[in-house]
Amino acid sequence: MLDFRYHALSLVAVFLALGIGIVLGSSLGDTVVSQANKDIASSLRGDLTQARGDASNAHAQLGKREQLIDAAFPRLAGGKLHGKRVALVGSGNLPQNLQSNVREAVQRGGGRLASISELQSPPDIPTLGAALGNRFAGITAGDPRLRALGRRIGQALVRGGRLVRRLAKAFPDRFAGDLTRADSVAMYRDPGTKRTADDKQVEQGLIDGLRAAGKPVVGIERTDTDPSQVSFYSNQGLSSVDDVDSAGGRIALVLTLTGARGNFGYKGSADGPLPKPHGG
Repeated sequence: MLDFRYHALSLVAVFLALGIGIVLGSSLGDTVVSQANKDIASSLRGDLTQARGDASNAHAQLGKREQLIDAAFPRLAGGKLHGKRVALVGSGNLPQNLQSNVREAVQRGGGRLASISELQSPPDIPTLGAALGNRFAGITAGDPRLRALGRRIGQALVRGGRLVRRLAKAFPDRFAGDLTRADSVAMYRDPGTKRTADDKQVEQGLIDGLRAAGKPVVGIERTDTDPSQVSFYSNQGLSSVDDVDSAGGRIALVLTLTGARGNFGYKGSADGPLPKPHGG
C-alpha cells in the first residue's frame, strides 16, 4: 500500500512538474517572441524612416539636376528652331502630357508646334481612302495598297496642302492645327496599341512618307513609356529621344529636330543624354 501511494505521488509530482514547466516555458517563450517582435518592428521602422529620408534626398538631388540642365537650355537649344514648324504625329493615341512636353521644347527652342495628328489604330481605311481619293477610293482592309496609302498620308502631313485638309475634314479630332507644311516631325508610337497586319502596313507607309521629303523625323517617348519603342525607331532609321518629359530630353529633342542623329536619353538604348556639340 505504501509503495502504491509512493508511486502515485511520484507520478503526480512528475505530471505537476511537467505542467509547471510547460506553463513557465510558454510564458517565457511568449515573452521572448514578444520582445523579438518589438525589436523587429523597431528595426523596420528605422529602416523605413531611413529609406524615406534617402528617397527624399534623391528626389531633391534629381530636382536640382533638372534645374541645372534646364538652366542650360537657352545656351544649348535656345533659338535652334527659330521660324521652324514642327509636326507631332502619333501612330495610335498621343498622350496629353507628351503633347505638352513637345510643345514646351519646341516653343522654347524658338519654333512652333504647327500641327498634331493621330493615325488611329485600327485605321478607318475606307474613310482614309475616300479622303485621299483618286487611286485610293474604295480601298478596304487587306488591300495591297495599304502601305502606299500610309505613305501618301505621311507625305501630306509634311508637305501640307489639299490632301491633308481633306483628312482634317474627315477626321477633325485626329488632324488638327495649321496643316500647311512641316520643317521637321516628332513621331510617337503608342506602345499600348495592338496592331494588325493592316495596321503595320499603313504605319510603315506613314513613316516612309514622313521621311520622303528629307526632313528630320525623330521618334519620341517619355521615361515612363512601357515598353520602350526606341528599338522600333532605330529599325526605321529614325533618331530618338526617350525622355522628352525631362529637361535634358527637351534639349535633345530640339537638337534632333534640327538634324542631330542618334538615340538620346537615359535608357539603356541611348547613345548618351545629349547629342555631341558640332565639332565635338
